[in-house]
Amino acid sequence: MNLEGVNSSIESAKNKVKDATNEAAADLKQAREDGEAKIDEAKENADKKIDDSKLPPAVKKAAKNANSQAHKAATDAVDKAKQAAKGAVEEAEKKAEEAIDEAEKKAEEAIAKANEKVKDVIANAKGDLQDAVNDSKLPGPVKDLINKGLDELEKLGGKELDKLAADANQLVDDLKGHANDMVDHLKDKALEVLGFEAAPPIEDVPVKIPTPQPAQTSNTSREFDHQGAFRFRVELGGVAAGAFTAVDGLSAQIEPIEYQGGKDQYVRQIPGRPKVAPVVLKKGYVNTAALWDWMQATMDGELRFENVSLVLLADDGLTELVRYNLTETWPSRWNGFQLDANSSNAMIEELELQARTVSRVAG
Repeated sequence: MNLEGVNSSIESAKNKVKDATNEAAADLKQAREDGEAKIDEAKENADKKIDDSKLPPAVKKAAKNANSQAHKAATDAVDKAKQAAKGAVEEAEKKAEEAIDEAEKKAEEAIAKANEKVKDVIANAKGDLQDAVNDSKLPGPVKDLINKGLDELEKLGGKELDKLAADANQLVDDLKGHANDMVDHLKDKALEVLGFEAAPPIEDVPVKIPTPQPAQTSNTSREFDHQGAFRFRVELGGVAAGAFTAVDGLSAQIEPIEYQGGKDQYVRQIPGRPKVAPVVLKKGYVNTAALWDWMQATMDGELRFENVSLVLLADDGLTELVRYNLTETWPSRWNGFQLDANSSNAMIEELELQARTVSRVAG
């Protein structure tokens, strides 16, 4: 079976698991919703019994207050358990991804070592054959032809081995993709069971493009022109935080993985996990607490992902040249402003964001 056939078989098995997971998740979600509804129903029934009783008004009021407090304690306990379960799901996802990355690394190292070992066996076998030919009583020209043929066979064998190693590495990469897809699916279903919504895809983020004004100059940018660092726009998902004055730290890197084959004199490097650096958004302080509220919610354990787009604009300040989309961002640091009675500077508010992925989309 070729790589396409293997991937097709894995995809079919993966879809069957997803279907079973979807069905189980739907049942569990319904059970959770029914349980939460029963808590509310129990409070309503208790309140009704109190209202229908012949107790004095003051006692009724005290009883209903106690019932409300018990209901709040129950719902708070449920919410706390859900948040703890959500944290456990996200931690399990992180560990699963780390395990997948480690398995991929070990598989690639094993493939490289096996490739070098087989090449060593071929080289030794060729050397033995050449020794036997050289020690024989065959005519010199015949020996030369045989030795040349053995050299060509070794080269062909090496090329085939390299192709097999490349196919094996591609299979490992495909398997990693399938595994990560299943981990993401299971995480989303687990959060759905708990009542949490997954972060919407970047395409769902509304894009607000200002209406061109007649007074604006036309776009004269050319492909080879340098662009000004002051023409940009920040679109921050569902957080209405106003205009940002600066963006720092937009970068991505791929962690190198080092390994050394059996006969390698030098250490080799292959690409490892991609990583998006933290991005810092800066804005002048206005009388809104949007950024702080988001940070406060995260500190309280309410992790709310947002999608962010950094849009570069042309000379006219309106035409979109390119955008960088950051998915599943969350705030990791908030910097407030400095107050100085001797200064006339504007107050600046900063928010550092962690992102899952970054992508570039041409305008």
